[in-house]
Amino acid sequence: MIKTKKVESSLALQLVGVILFLLAIVCFFFIPPFGVIIGLVVMVLAGRLGYSQKKVWKCVNCGYFFERA
Repeated sequence: MIKTKKVESSLALQLVGVILFLLAIVCFFFIPPFGVIIGLVVMVLAGRLGYSQKKVWKCVNCGYFFERA
């Protein structure tokens, strides 16, 4: 068994993330005082949608894996 990382991605969530990012840019420029704060928070959250890495143990022989703590 070896330590590795498994990447999980979802194209639908990545598309939602891109749309949210574009909406955050609109908020950033068109709602001056509060739009900057809201826009930055939404941009950070949108960047993390649809992509995650999980720590796993992977068997060298068969390729089976399970999550580790």
